[in-house]
Amino acid sequence: MTSVAATIPQLESAALSGPPETPWSEFTDAHPTVADAVAAAEAVGGVLSCFAFDDSGEYDRSLLRDGDGWRYEVTLYPRGYLRDVVKVCWLNADDQDQAVEQLRRALAAYVPEGLRRPEIEAVQRASTTSVPRIGWAQSLPVAGLETWEDVRLAEKALPLMDLAPLAEGLGGWCEPPLQETFELFRAHGLAVRACAGCGQAVTDRHPHWPGVLVSVEYEFGPVCDRSRLGGESWRRVGHLLDAAEARPAGRLTGKERKVACLNCGRRVTEQHPAWPGVWSEAGRHNTPVCAAVGSGCGDALEYDLVDCVYPHIPEGFDSPAAAAVAAARDGGYFLLP
Repeated sequence: MTSVAATIPQLESAALSGPPETPWSEFTDAHPTVADAVAAAEAVGGVLSCFAFDDSGEYDRSLLRDGDGWRYEVTLYPRGYLRDVVKVCWLNADDQDQAVEQLRRALAAYVPEGLRRPEIEAVQRASTTSVPRIGWAQSLPVAGLETWEDVRLAEKALPLMDLAPLAEGLGGWCEPPLQETFELFRAHGLAVRACAGCGQAVTDRHPHWPGVLVSVEYEFGPVCDRSRLGGESWRRVGHLLDAAEARPAGRLTGKERKVACLNCGRRVTEQHPAWPGVWSEAGRHNTPVCAAVGSGCGDALEYDLVDCVYPHIPEGFDSPAAAAVAAARDGGYFLLP
């Protein structure tokens, strides 16, 4: 057994090494001054961007050139459950190109009147996947900004930063979207529904879970905690649109066909009464979730992925999620529980 004393030098070494690198710290290390970043932006055609998370939100920070010269732009993106609403609206749309413009208008209207400014725009910015990246942007001239500390102080004063708490949703962090949020997006022609059991935005058009109601966050996916209907059960049950349809999970009879999941090795069946036609664990928890998106894919890809949680894929069977699972395993972000 390793003693506590033996671990102290390792802990001290980790502390002395400082905080881990982030995309933004790597960006500023690569471009030590604002002038260096402008030169790099010039070399690549006029735009240089960095997407990164921090404690206050998800941001693109960009150097770009317009008709008046070089500008520094900050784009703030929806996060948490508000991000889920945006993604579900896009997945539900018959015309996803049109949905991007509808989402842009909805996010503009989402900003409370007292925080709206002519210089803050709802915009679409480049994504690493087919899922659109839509948020709120504000820029300022680069003139007079020399160091990244200058930039930090100028950014902190932007009215855009007052929107950061709202980017999580009007209900706050870890709270499902409020009914008024759903109504606002619907008023802009977007289709979004809330689960009657937990309040999360759900879709039955997720490419990895066709025909199954799923939320697009990175933990539960098709599983509902029924928190609005009297609390959790250790048996996993699905989302529902009408509370009157809520039923207990039911039990296996022992006669169902069971096969091994190719990726997690658990025995699964598509005949569980709670998950008919969906491969779910044949054990105590009967979960249809094999794995989730892990942290190995980087900030930008993690934000842009359509992936939420991955279904079981039995040996010898195909799945619409097979290519995504393979990419997640190769990319190091396939997280088994």
